[in-house]
Amino acid sequence: MEYIYYKAKKGNFGDDLNGWLWPKFFGESNSKDDYFIGIGSILFKDNRLFKSLSDKKKIVFGSGIRPAYKPFIIDDTWDVQFLRGPLSAGALGNKHEYISDSAYALRLTKDFEQMMATEKKYKISVIPYFHSLKYFNWENLCNKLGYHYISPLSESGVEHTMREIASSEYIITEAMHGAIVADALRIPWSRFILTTPYTEGQMISEFKWMDWLYSAEVLIDKPVNIQFYRNSFLNKWVKTLSNQIVDAKFFLKHKVEEDILKQLSSVTNYYLSKNIVMEKIDNRIQQKINSLNNNWLKN
Repeated sequence: MEYIYYKAKKGNFGDDLNGWLWPKFFGESNSKDDYFIGIGSILFKDNRLFKSLSDKKKIVFGSGIRPAYKPFIIDDTWDVQFLRGPLSAGALGNKHEYISDSAYALRLTKDFEQMMATEKKYKISVIPYFHSLKYFNWENLCNKLGYHYISPLSESGVEHTMREIASSEYIITEAMHGAIVADALRIPWSRFILTTPYTEGQMISEFKWMDWLYSAEVLIDKPVNIQFYRNSFLNKWVKTLSNQIVDAKFFLKHKVEEDILKQLSSVTNYYLSKNIVMEKIDNRIQQKINSLNNNWLKN
């Protein structure tokens, strides 16, 4: 079986969890006929990851739909074990069950209890979205806030990043899997929105967050929303006047950084799914892991 997932050039914690997590349950990735699709919002028409797999068996294990104008078609080459949430299920006509984001499977690994026992070293840690790194110096911003910075690129490996999360009392995150892993580790988390409406699209960003949040039965009152000016009217106006030479973000970056410091320093609302919901998710994912392994043993 081969694990199929998006691989960012410089890495991305959420996507890279696939390469660490699934071999613990199903063995190392290989070039057999079965293809496994786990963590990620990668179910959409014309995804290049599936281009050469049209006649191959594809196992969906907690993946999410990425909303698009063209519908995603499921034929008999797809084995949908479960989807991430009710929005993904609805997008496919409610013909397949959902549990939650399959990153929660980390709770079922042999290393999980040890990870849960990690000593707390940081009061508050911040995890930006990986595309936000090109716009701001997050280490510097976190130093000013007195918070700990956790890189979403996982340069030292996803296990190191998980232990950084486990070492924190609270997590403030723009990255969805920063929140999911914190939730799995029973660490209260808070979401902030900055660049995601522009770097991945407002519809896509909100769809995937709501898909997960509904599945985990978590209701956020109001996430911290920091205005990012990259695609604003002012930016377009300044570029037009300067014949596309001057970008308004150079004038406004300092203002955005001030907003980041102000908004993140005043976060008071943190969230956590209920223990009973987490136990239900654990049990259902474990059943799916057992079922998949039993089917392979029979074959």
